Amino acid sequence: MIVAIDGPAGSGKSTVAKAIARRCGLTLLDTGAMYRSCALLAVQAGLDVYDPANTDAIVAIARAAEIGFEQRDEGQGVFANRQDVTVQIRTPEIDIAVSPVSAIAGVREAMVARQRAIAGNCNVVAEGRDIGTVVFPNADVKVFLTADPQARALRRAVQRAGGDAAKDTGATADQASIDEILADIKRRDAYDSTRKVAPLKPADDAVHIDSSILSIDEVVERILSLDEGLRALDAKAGPSDDVFGMKGPAGTSGRTKPAKSGTRAEKDGGIPGRLRAFGNNSFDDYYDHSMGDYPLPAKAFLGLVVIIVGGVTKMLWPWSIEDAGKLADKSAGRMIIMNHGSLLDPIPIVVSCWMRGVSVRPVFKSEFNLNKLTTWFFSRVGGIPVNRGTADMKAVRRTKAALERGENILIFPEGTRIKSDDEPAKIHGGFALMAQLAKASVVPVAIVGARDLRPKGASIPQFFKRVYLKAGDAISFDSLNVKGKKQQAKAMEELAMKKVVELRDHLRAKHPGKM
Repeated sequence: MIVAIDGPAGSGKSTVAKAIARRCGLTLLDTGAMYRSCALLAVQAGLDVYDPANTDAIVAIARAAEIGFEQRDEGQGVFANRQDVTVQIRTPEIDIAVSPVSAIAGVREAMVARQRAIAGNCNVVAEGRDIGTVVFPNADVKVFLTADPQARALRRAVQRAGGDAAKDTGATADQASIDEILADIKRRDAYDSTRKVAPLKPADDAVHIDSSILSIDEVVERILSLDEGLRALDAKAGPSDDVFGMKGPAGTSGRTKPAKSGTRAEKDGGIPGRLRAFGNNSFDDYYDHSMGDYPLPAKAFLGLVVIIVGGVTKMLWPWSIEDAGKLADKSAGRMIIMNHGSLLDPIPIVVSCWMRGVSVRPVFKSEFNLNKLTTWFFSRVGGIPVNRGTADMKAVRRTKAALERGENILIFPEGTRIKSDDEPAKIHGGFALMAQLAKASVVPVAIVGARDLRPKGASIPQFFKRVYLKAGDAISFDSLNVKGKKQQAKAMEELAMKKVVELRDHLRAKHPGKM
């Protein structure tokens, strides 16, 4: 059995290959580490890897190199000429040097011969850039794993900072580091895709998988589903530690720990089973579970908050929603977007949807999690935190799962409260991507009068000022008549925000003086 996984840097090939190796009892063949080892040895020899005059010397180093692997509890160790190079081959210097070294025909010939010799003696899973096209063209399973460049840069930045984006899908890194790595990734993609020797490209019969917002478990499950023999090896392997060191029954989706009362048990991007009251549930449990799976005390708390906060705000700042029925659709989750002028804005939406039997989950900036009390509150009312300014794949996965479960998502694309029309608003178009991934419609909503609650210079809110909202018609991606995922997402972003502005102008015309 040979499983070939190809793809660009940072797409998750190594982590996925490790998971499959452990689950199915395959030998992990890290071809990338082999080329990185050759690059390291060349650099240590003082050779300029970009100088064609050094090609023969680099080939000689590759042919003579003794490269081996060692299985460890924390992962696979790599040795080159009997020195442990596990850490050294993952430095920025080798990130730059590996592309020109791996493009040398003699180096590739030496490495491919060794890789084929290893595969001739055992079942292997191999990852690289030309595994399915050159090294193992007759592989039993071929996958081309891709990911958005921004997501790949984040993963590498987290890795360099000592973290692991595979274990902590909410991990972030310094934006300057992400930008630097993103530029290097784009350079490597261009170089690897256009080189004359074994360019990066998918095999004709490879299955394409985009890992941008998928968890490692989800990618692994998709690959295992491609081949009956691979599934049989998975079942035969029996219970074993997965790549995260968590045990689970063979053949089960996600390979998670047997769930304790109320603890997480991931499956297909969601969390099955109801949370138990006083079951030591984590904040992540609430973010990841359906609101219908919340324990009874949490549901009672939410209902109490909706009734009290809804009643008080409606008395102090009488609000009403025109065409509120357009917000709720019990048959499918919807992405609700609206302009943002005050802290009152989400309340009418949450109350209106709750009264109609539809859950709505506001996406809020993680800065609002000031302490355990505020974090506790936001988690219990269904909020989903997002780390602004980063490629927060965990937030994307959570909103996608919620929409697919039939829950509504509320997002303010302006990102922060806008105090006047003269204040520039940077629109965050991530809502369109989230809706697209979940195949959900987008409902535009506008609010006016919210800015008047606390006029500029006022230290306290002004009471008994009316606030008006209006919901628009749901916009589906099928109605856009645009081809291509990126083009569709861009078109949805522009059209939905245009509708928000139109609704706002309609309300202002109907209620003069309201901002």
